[in-house]
Amino acid sequence: MRFLLWLFAIIAAFLLLRSLLEPVVKAVVALLSPAAERPAQSVPPPRSAELKKDPVCGAFVSPEIAVTQKFGNEIVHFCSQKCRDEYARTARA
Repeated sequence: MRFLLWLFAIIAAFLLLRSLLEPVVKAVVALLSPAAERPAQSVPPPRSAELKKDPVCGAFVSPEIAVTQKFGNEIVHFCSQKCRDEYARTARA
């Protein structure tokens, strides 16, 4: 019986120590690993408060990443060059 109590105490101490040291070991390994092995951190695109609607397909697009073209006095925003070309072709006709 005493053996089982000691065994339980040793296992509990091991698990507690492992759970406390695991984050520390992971942080040290991450600092020591070369930059090439680290996963790339993606940067989210800038968000605009206002989205522009593509007049060809109806998609909403951020002005920062939109394909723009000036038609007359108006700047029109498109989701792609394909939509811009389609709009230009139909505007001339």
